[in-house]
Amino acid sequence: MKAWKAFLAALLAVLATAALLIFVIVPAVKEQGSPASEQPETAAPQTAAPSDTDAASAATDSVGTSAGEGEPTGLETSTEAPVTTEAVTTASVTTEPTETEPPTEPIPEPTPTDVSEGPGDVHTKAYQSGTVYISEGCGYGGYWFSETNSARYCEAVSSVARAVEGKAQVYCLICPISSGIMLADEVREELGLSDQNQAMTWMYEHMDPLVKPVPVYGALKLHNDEDIYFHTDHHWTALGTYYAYREFCAVKGIRPHELEDFQTHSYEGYKGSFLGYSNYNEELKANPDTLVSYVPNGTNTMTTYIEDGGGYSKLSWPIVNDVSNYSASSYYLGFVSGDRPWSYAHNETVTDGSAVLVVKDSYGNAFIPWLIDHYEHIYWIDYRAYRSWCPWAGVADSSISNFVERNQIQDVILCNNIGSTGSGANLNDMEQIFK
Repeated sequence: MKAWKAFLAALLAVLATAALLIFVIVPAVKEQGSPASEQPETAAPQTAAPSDTDAASAATDSVGTSAGEGEPTGLETSTEAPVTTEAVTTASVTTEPTETEPPTEPIPEPTPTDVSEGPGDVHTKAYQSGTVYISEGCGYGGYWFSETNSARYCEAVSSVARAVEGKAQVYCLICPISSGIMLADEVREELGLSDQNQAMTWMYEHMDPLVKPVPVYGALKLHNDEDIYFHTDHHWTALGTYYAYREFCAVKGIRPHELEDFQTHSYEGYKGSFLGYSNYNEELKANPDTLVSYVPNGTNTMTTYIEDGGGYSKLSWPIVNDVSNYSASSYYLGFVSGDRPWSYAHNETVTDGSAVLVVKDSYGNAFIPWLIDHYEHIYWIDYRAYRSWCPWAGVADSSISNFVERNQIQDVILCNNIGSTGSGANLNDMEQIFK
């Protein structure tokens, strides 16, 4: 009997222990073995808002390597193909979102071009003095549309786009002159001048679809109560080029910098080209300009070439120069040293290999400084002088497509004033290299 009682006691102890183990282990096994769909969600990895240079890279179809070791000369032919890499993403799980600061300004939308009136339209009748039209103490040049020559310009631009297809994106920025932006329609029509907005629209519509137009008429017209053109000179001001630069950013899809981001210089008493063209009109002489310049942040140093005794000399020079010691008629030369055949700037604060080529007349000089902060390599050539420079520099092929290939350019910007697009002599020069 005692043995039987001992057996029952031992059996009850075993059963109690087993029940306790089941109570503890089963919930733990059930929790560890839950289906994935029942597990709590974790936050997706957060990334910082792209910087200006990040946005520029993302908007570029392909990003090549840098233009070479050290300072590119623009003379060498690269023997290496552009290197592209696929982005490698390392996933990391975090339960708390990463704090990011939103951009202060959004990427702008292109300004509509169907702007017929501006807040600063000049309604006072203009008169002619020399080859300049004068109204309210300001000078204006004339523009007359030629379908024949405009069609030649469209084909020249289209030829560039076809030649560099798959290598670089071509942008066409036709710069209106002041009479098309500042004068009210009735004043312009009385002078017999063509509608520049209609002319530019016609040209953009007749270019190859590979070309990306950068229409700037609407933006400039809406700001024509500001100093966007000089009174005494045929060029636009740095402020005028700033509004054009913002339109380029809108088309390319990058965030422009704000005016307050730049160091500025101001020079009073500027008397430009219209003074001589107008036979030194008294109204213009009494209304000199103030030239304002904005210094790029990434670098303010460029390499360029100047004519020297039948050849060329290499020169290191400020992109935006201090013109305090210049003559009052030469202030515009403070932008990229004027018209040079070949120039280059290396912005070491950008390291993505991005490269742009600007093909320009003098209207491009004040536009180029805005581009410096967005690219690592910035090249610009004057189509009127580049072909003559090439033999001296040892460049056998002066075509834009050859320049793109040798320097691994991703963006080509054709930046010329509307008068150049209709000039037979200028078109002859363009057609020699626009291929």
